[in-house]
Amino acid sequence: MSRWSRTAACPGTALHWGYHQGDKPFLNSIHKGASKMQSSRRCLRLLIAVVVIVISGVRVFAQAGFDDDRVMLQGFYWESYRHGHPEHAPFTPFGDKTWYVIVRENAGKIRDGHFDLIWLPPPSYAGEYSAGYNPKEYFTLRNSYGSFDEHRAMLVALLNNGVEPVADLVLNHRDGHQKWADFTHPAWDTRAITRDDEAFSNPGSEVFNTPLEQRGAPEETPSEYMPNAGTTYAYPSFRDIDHTNKTVRRDILKYLFSLQSLGYRGWRYDMVHGYHARWIAVYNRATKPTFSVGEFDWDKHANQRGWIWYTATDPSRTGAAHLQTSSSVFDFTTFFTLKDNKGRYPVWYGSGNGLGMMGDTTDSLPWKNRSVTFLENHDTGYRTNDDGSPQQDHQFDSFANTWEVEQGYAYILTHPGVPCVYWKHFFDWGEALQNKITALINARKIAGVTAGSQLSTQQNALDKGIYAAMIEGRHGQVYVRIGGSDDDWQPSFSNYHDYRDYASGTGWKVWVSLPGNPAVQQAAPHAALPAPTFRTPEDMDVPDALLNYCDRQQRME
Repeated sequence: MSRWSRTAACPGTALHWGYHQGDKPFLNSIHKGASKMQSSRRCLRLLIAVVVIVISGVRVFAQAGFDDDRVMLQGFYWESYRHGHPEHAPFTPFGDKTWYVIVRENAGKIRDGHFDLIWLPPPSYAGEYSAGYNPKEYFTLRNSYGSFDEHRAMLVALLNNGVEPVADLVLNHRDGHQKWADFTHPAWDTRAITRDDEAFSNPGSEVFNTPLEQRGAPEETPSEYMPNAGTTYAYPSFRDIDHTNKTVRRDILKYLFSLQSLGYRGWRYDMVHGYHARWIAVYNRATKPTFSVGEFDWDKHANQRGWIWYTATDPSRTGAAHLQTSSSVFDFTTFFTLKDNKGRYPVWYGSGNGLGMMGDTTDSLPWKNRSVTFLENHDTGYRTNDDGSPQQDHQFDSFANTWEVEQGYAYILTHPGVPCVYWKHFFDWGEALQNKITALINARKIAGVTAGSQLSTQQNALDKGIYAAMIEGRHGQVYVRIGGSDDDWQPSFSNYHDYRDYASGTGWKVWVSLPGNPAVQQAAPHAALPAPTFRTPEDMDVPDALLNYCDRQQRME
């Protein structure tokens, strides 16, 4: 969703975040004590009960751990919802096919591009002509992108091609059916809305001046990881949802379980700075997605790191093991650094570990394992109003269809983190760019580069004002040069040997070294994934055990 705000599980340890040296959070102390043993036993009993319930009634997916070797495609752009609506005059140029049909027809090409994950647009109903970021009916799974049958057929086609669908979950806020707060499918009353939402203070709202006792709780105060923010972000356009409300949590889980039965396997959480990270832990612990990533306030890098920590579904672990059950986050720091420093290659080294969350080693933790890197998404770059005119602040793409976008992908597709490719770049910007992206992904997969791969930047390339690095994969090494030519740097300049050219473009090249130095290899196609049997949200049983969490003080809710 377009905005620039600028603005829990059962732990056996209590984690405290502080600040030092450049506003970076650190782990001040980890306290353990006998006084917590009784609460820990309660948590253990709860978790055992949850496991039994989940195994008996819900399809279980494994949450991705470290060293994730997958690559994601963003399977839409801002105008995608306009496809397939010729009856609506402004959308006529987008043709007769809905977006779900377009994606289904391209499922084979997505597989051939070596993509593992595809991030799809919001799946619930938000009006006849809407991008979906104002959800009206969570339980209605037709929308502007297509009918229910088209929705299901797209997901089945993707699964048949071994590609895991990731749903865009807009859980921070909700739109009324016709008014401000007339919620339906599921029906919620005003107690589902945070206490100070503008609907209660605007005379134009049908719920204006609702008594306090009939409203939800106030916006939460996540001081553990947003110490300077006060409360979570209050979005002024729609009703902010109160996630402390058990009815809300239960219906959200019904929605998520139904989406899994429809064919989704992962979650992209929208605007997660609007509610506490502990609710991500609750939702992920219950649904066990194979992939999870949050969109946190774009310029709040330190807070993003804290948010990752508090999304852990098993925070009884410590250090890097704790992060293995956390959600990933979109790496806006890397995005903005690359966007604002095209051709300024010395900046791309960061502090020597790479850029952004992908290069962050605060507290000696491998945050790169929770970084999702990208060059563009539906909220950035060029996009239009309904009449086709450029939106304000969106008149230009972040990277031109030249060496700029090529070199950006040469960086993120060879480096740690889980890289995400933009639909337009792969499908709409020409066959030459599509082939280069495919070659880069292939090199990554043949070498076995993962989110947690070791990165070694090359000082002898920095001395010449260009960028070069070696990335250690599970099967071999990837070498990348960005800027200059082979006369400036190639792997032999750093005493690497036995490698092959795998991809190249304007001012960049990628090599792969494998044992025995075989000829150039091609990654194997994905095996088909099973398509589950669909169940409606109303058919889903969500017991109380799945709604509960233990916070830092071990208090049961």
